[in-house]
Amino acid sequence: MKVPSSVPFVKQQLIYLLYGQRRIYQLEAKFSILTAIARSKPGELPVIRVLTDQPQAFEGWPVEVVALNEQLLEDWTGKGGYTHRRKACAIAHASGWAEKTVFIDTDTVFLQAPHKLFKLVDTEHFLVDEVEMSWAEASQRAYCSAFTRGLASSGDAPAEDLLLCNSGVMGFALENAGIAERAIQRIDAWTPYASALHTIEQIAFSFELHGAHINEARGVISHYYAMKQYIHAILEIFFGRCGDRFEPRMCQQALKVPMQRPLPSWVGRLAVKWNLKRVPPELRGVGRKLLYGSAIGGDEYQRACKVIWWRSAIEDMRRIDTLDWSSDWPQGLPRLGRQDERAFTAIARESLKAGDAE
Repeated sequence: MKVPSSVPFVKQQLIYLLYGQRRIYQLEAKFSILTAIARSKPGELPVIRVLTDQPQAFEGWPVEVVALNEQLLEDWTGKGGYTHRRKACAIAHASGWAEKTVFIDTDTVFLQAPHKLFKLVDTEHFLVDEVEMSWAEASQRAYCSAFTRGLASSGDAPAEDLLLCNSGVMGFALENAGIAERAIQRIDAWTPYASALHTIEQIAFSFELHGAHINEARGVISHYYAMKQYIHAILEIFFGRCGDRFEPRMCQQALKVPMQRPLPSWVGRLAVKWNLKRVPPELRGVGRKLLYGSAIGGDEYQRACKVIWWRSAIEDMRRIDTLDWSSDWPQGLPRLGRQDERAFTAIARESLKAGDAE
């Protein structure tokens, strides 16, 4: 693939893609970059390239910014309107710029030096975030049924030992750069299934990787997609303190930030378990989140996540018709401290009211 003159060819490149004006995704990428720098020794850091339609957000950051325009992003979406097609297109777009390329989602943090990811990539080895399941397992899932039938009817059903991989990390050598273009062709053929199966892009890459040697990135990175709300609250605190503009001191500070969903101490969790014994079974899931939120405290990061635990409980409450908020406290829910009950009630009533108005 021809290398654009504005993007110099390098040995190793770490690629991020982000678009749109939501600041939190910019903070995700910036925090991931900070941990990449902080984990690297001098001379070890690969070239970091950010493909974005908001290049001004990374002014002053130690990255190469590749500006994307609205028309290009529209083209990358394709005729079927499948947004995640853009990831495959970004990987294809950047694949000729380096001897080794590692694409990484923004909602990741580095636990070890990034150069360790590149050691897992060569002409015969590909890198993925993690292997999630086999096709034999996936084809039995209800959400995959229409897609499975479609592949069977067209004669394209894969072997049962095909491995489905999470593409939050995708690494390959220049000799294998064509993988992205081939994945795009599969995505376009499978777009009719994309409205019900949002992981078509990951499946397309997995089909292309079938039979190849695959290494996993887990252990070098942590991909926190399953607890985004909590990490987003933490990132808002961190960048609220440090600001959005890059300062070298931010790198080591980033390593001190908790990147896990905060839980009560083991004593606190034991107390929660005991208190839930008096709660009706159908309310225990909500009750656990209420009590977990009430039990955590301490620093500013934990206090921010306290509210996230409660908001998660509120989302669960929307599916329960028996809770009566006209009284002081819904019957059946575990009691909190007076101050926490007041705080939670205010959040719950405001949120539930907003939900009713939609």
